[in-house]
Amino acid sequence: MAEEIFVSAATGAMRSVLGKLGVMLSNEYKLLKGVRDDIQFLKDELEAMHKFLVAMANVEEPPEQDKLYADAVRDLSYVMEDKIDKFMVLVRREPSSKPDSFMELFRKSMEKINKIKFRHNIAKDVKDIKIRITEVSDRHKRYMMDPSLRATNEKVDPRLEAMFKDASLLVGIDGPTNVLLKWLDNEDGESGHHHQLKVLSIVGSGGLGKTTLARQVYNKLGADYDCRAFVSVSRNPNMASVLRSILRNISNRNASPEESIQQLIEQIREFLQDKRYFIIIDDIWDKNHWYQTLSSALVRNDCGSAIITTTRNIDVAKLCSGSQGDLVYELQPLGVDHSKKLFFKRIFGCEQNCPPNLKEVSDDILKKCGGLPLAINAISSLLTTKERKQESWDRVRRSIGFDKGKNDDIGDMKYILSLSYFDLPLDLRSCLLYLTMFPEDYKIERQRLVHRWISEGLIKCRDEEDLFELGEEYFHELVNRSLIQPVGIGYDGKARCCRVHDIVLDFLIHKSAEKKFSTLLSSNPKSDCIVRRTFLMGNEDQASVEKLDLSHARSLGAFGSDVKQLPSFGKSNALRVLDLCKCYGLRSEHVKDIGRLLQLRYMNISETMVMKLPREIGDLEYLETLSLHMNLQELPESVARLKRLVRLFVGTDAKFPDGIGNMKNLQELGIVDAMKQSVEFLEELGKLTSLRKLKIRWASESGEASDKEKTLMSSLCKLDACKLRNLSIELWSPEEDATFIGRSFFPNLHSIREIRLGSGWITEWMLSLVNLEKLCLFSCGHEIVQQDVERVGSIPTLLEFRATNDFVGSISISGGFQQLRRFDMCARTTELTFEAGALPNLQELFIRWVSFELYDSPQLTFEAGALQNLKEFSLWIRLDKLESAGAGLDFGIQHLTSLDRLRVVIDCAGKQPHALDMALADGVFKSMADTHPNRPTLKMMKGYNYFALHDEE
Repeated sequence: MAEEIFVSAATGAMRSVLGKLGVMLSNEYKLLKGVRDDIQFLKDELEAMHKFLVAMANVEEPPEQDKLYADAVRDLSYVMEDKIDKFMVLVRREPSSKPDSFMELFRKSMEKINKIKFRHNIAKDVKDIKIRITEVSDRHKRYMMDPSLRATNEKVDPRLEAMFKDASLLVGIDGPTNVLLKWLDNEDGESGHHHQLKVLSIVGSGGLGKTTLARQVYNKLGADYDCRAFVSVSRNPNMASVLRSILRNISNRNASPEESIQQLIEQIREFLQDKRYFIIIDDIWDKNHWYQTLSSALVRNDCGSAIITTTRNIDVAKLCSGSQGDLVYELQPLGVDHSKKLFFKRIFGCEQNCPPNLKEVSDDILKKCGGLPLAINAISSLLTTKERKQESWDRVRRSIGFDKGKNDDIGDMKYILSLSYFDLPLDLRSCLLYLTMFPEDYKIERQRLVHRWISEGLIKCRDEEDLFELGEEYFHELVNRSLIQPVGIGYDGKARCCRVHDIVLDFLIHKSAEKKFSTLLSSNPKSDCIVRRTFLMGNEDQASVEKLDLSHARSLGAFGSDVKQLPSFGKSNALRVLDLCKCYGLRSEHVKDIGRLLQLRYMNISETMVMKLPREIGDLEYLETLSLHMNLQELPESVARLKRLVRLFVGTDAKFPDGIGNMKNLQELGIVDAMKQSVEFLEELGKLTSLRKLKIRWASESGEASDKEKTLMSSLCKLDACKLRNLSIELWSPEEDATFIGRSFFPNLHSIREIRLGSGWITEWMLSLVNLEKLCLFSCGHEIVQQDVERVGSIPTLLEFRATNDFVGSISISGGFQQLRRFDMCARTTELTFEAGALPNLQELFIRWVSFELYDSPQLTFEAGALQNLKEFSLWIRLDKLESAGAGLDFGIQHLTSLDRLRVVIDCAGKQPHALDMALADGVFKSMADTHPNRPTLKMMKGYNYFALHDEE
């Protein structure tokens, strides 16, 4: 029977403990007399405590005595789970069928004795915990305050100030205001006649100034309408009160408290039926509030009416704008200049009045604020109370945080962010708090984060849902709610990574400390502090790291090449997550004791210098994710014992042991170099019937199909008939047999989604693959001509086409590539033309431009009607090409009607460019961006290789 594993910041390990106690009460575990009754008592008590913790989780300012009780109960839940886990591991170890020698017989006898001894220990532990639970409950009852005596401090919503702020005090709001005014402008310039209702949505994180922006537009346009209203919905609204407020604003009539929501909707609709109205609905949190109530009341007439909604949720914003989904304005943080203006205006009146000794510390503080107006106002307000001495400002710089500042503005900032935090379900809150396990400004990979969430038990599984897919939903929900910043948004609209705004991270650190969820070693925790989750940066005192008590730790991460030492794993019995990715200073000896981490679920030692695994790794029976260094040569035989392993990531150098067929739960595997494996391994590969994603590398040794090839093909066919849905193949062939790819023995599998072609060339076999989505060509010596482009374009399912091969001759792209979303090419052409109607669904275009003649100017043309959905255009181009083209360079990017981002890498060909040359380059592309109808964002970089284009993906 599998026990449920679920942990949260609010309830600790309580739900997991309840599940495991239920398992212990089953007949699977033999318990000593009396222990079963004690466990049943614990289970009953903990169920009541669990309900209390869930209720407490939604109380934003709980009484101190309740907080102490909740902390004590959470601590107990972790202690209990650690003891239960230790018991389960030792009792459930399966003995071998029959001892082969006296020593084996002696060992098995000692195991039985130890198990009896351990059952006595667990009996004692259960009784001790029973006593502690009783003491905690009694203490809470003795000192619980009478609810009638509790003080109530009603918090005034700080956004009220934003609604009525003097426009002269605002900074950086003119640009966004003008955009919204333009969106609301009637096409023919006439007011009030026969225009459809426009619904605009402003979306962004808390503290960006959405309410302030909406109020400015309201003040500028309100008088032009027959009636208007500005109402706030907030997180837990009384919708009847919201509707009464709308009715009162538009008609000056107070509705009776007895009138129902339906009656209020009917009155509002009747009044607005023939009116040109302007209504702002501020701070919508839930789709239902708009869909079920507000949109029903606000009648859609043809009088030129307008509605503006503000929200923190992108999905809500899109729903509100309806069919006019393009009228969603994503409010961005203030730029550097506007941030400085706001900051210095509040403290000194202007930047010029700032003392020179405070300039540098001011820049550091502003970087921390990250363009968030609320944060800038809060910190500047705090600094106005400080002496104008560098030491005082340095203390603020070092200690910006919600538990440090005590002024009202810091409290307002905490309140705004708390609204978003408490609007999350409990499991999503825990996943958000887990982001405190990464350093400031760190780019967090989505898949890595989700795997860690799963291993910690933070994702609540519903029915038969796939945990990874559910974890990705959690990630995208946090993006939608503007709580994390998306990085590297792909053509599927999903972010590959995320970052956490510094101010949001400070808030999360504060909340995490309240819940004792994670511990920052940089914060100098007390010596008696229980560390459950923490990370190392390499700047810690080495002696302290060696002595670090990880006996209660569940997650340990490390970041950067400065990490050269790890704490002892001797007592790390509770560790679930060990993430050492990119710690280049760590070697094989640092993980020699990982076999002791019996609860480990996730281990990532990729991009380290760990080149050898200890054979004890096979003892980690709970391990689910294992990510290894790409240059690791061989996996120990014991890896085949990891029966719960779900994901195994290795490099192409790794040789696998036989016995992999035992890994029945394996769902992801890569990258496997098939030629380095035994025939037995390739045969057992076909037994991994749960495999969903597989990456293999295949390099043929001869022109004839070998035994390995035949065995591999047989296994791939078996997997294709089971659960395999995503097969990525990297293919290489000997130079003398460049056409081997596509021979009759290579199957046409439905699961093939990606082909990476290292040598050989495009064949009929590739063109016949019915689900091929990605094709990457990096075949040296093969040039791509017009005919090749047309052949690849005929693949109907292709979403992504990358080629480091040179496109040569005159290339014209018109038809084909109907589904292509990303095109990455190296152009050595004399002319490259994208004709009208070409690449209708393309969203990302990458071009590295090289021509035969050193001073040939680029002949790149985008015709009108081409690439109508292109969002991002990235270009690598040599500086001398720009010099030859001069200021008249024109690609026709104005025809790219959906362009949002323009990125340019200027290759200086290894030379130090003259300032005037770079100014010319900047001017050329700035002019392109400025004259484009969409005013796309422009990013210019200097670089000496193509990969500079991909640094920010």
